Amino acid sequence: MTFTSTHSTYDPTLFAGVAKYYSQYRPRYNNELYQLLIEEFQLDGTGRLLDLATGTGLIAIALSNQFTEVIGLDPDPEMLREAQQEVELANIHNIQWINSQAENLSAQLGEFRLITIGRAYHWFDKPKVLQLASDRLIQGGGIAITYSHQDIWHSTESWKIAVLEVVKKYLGAKRRVGNGTIENLDATYAELPRLLEQSGFTTPLLKTIIIDKTWTIDSWVGYLYSTAFCRPDYFGDRLNAFEQEMRETLATLFPSGEFTEQIPFDVYIAHKNYSASRSNPDKGNP
Repeated sequence: MTFTSTHSTYDPTLFAGVAKYYSQYRPRYNNELYQLLIEEFQLDGTGRLLDLATGTGLIAIALSNQFTEVIGLDPDPEMLREAQQEVELANIHNIQWINSQAENLSAQLGEFRLITIGRAYHWFDKPKVLQLASDRLIQGGGIAITYSHQDIWHSTESWKIAVLEVVKKYLGAKRRVGNGTIENLDATYAELPRLLEQSGFTTPLLKTIIIDKTWTIDSWVGYLYSTAFCRPDYFGDRLNAFEQEMRETLATLFPSGEFTEQIPFDVYIAHKNYSASRSNPDKGNP
């Protein structure tokens, strides 16, 4: 595993202490997503993949057999340690993990056939990262960005509203993320098509896939602890009280102890626009 020290603007507390929960409890993408990428980009086991903000390596690992080489880049070393454990268990040998933030994507990494960003675009300096990604793609290459609408902060579902009330009772009304707060993430993605085109990509194709996820009370609590807004350390000495109340709330809502959720994921797919690059050859040159 390669380590760098390039975190000039990154908040290192964003996912501090959540990697073990992230690896175990975050919903996994289903095969529909990967088949979509295989077909759209005609993946055939050759070329290179770059997974930005790879986290615990969900996308990098799942697509590793579609490429000669895979690079998973993330600023959180705890996440990358979890990812490395996963590849060792799976006996995968073509993935390299790099501890760095997407804003410092270097030309030294070479060029890629596909760049993926899974549930992380909202944390980036968006125009900068999209331009850097465009610069690193080969002719015919492209980008895929996913976004989950699984968000208790803006849901109209009664059970999510009840869960959020418990979170707010202990952590306050604003959505905490590391050392700050964040507003509605949907607005971030509304701007994505325009920013992609400005960064040298074609107009993106938008697909929505649905993941059926069955939760238990244990796994939902674990999921909450995997998020930037509900990190266990936020609670201090009130953690046990929070968890007890959350479990009681879920048990009242779901007496069987299990519940199924349909989670929609938007997938933005765009190819590098080489006609735009040729008309402005100096744009984005490293």
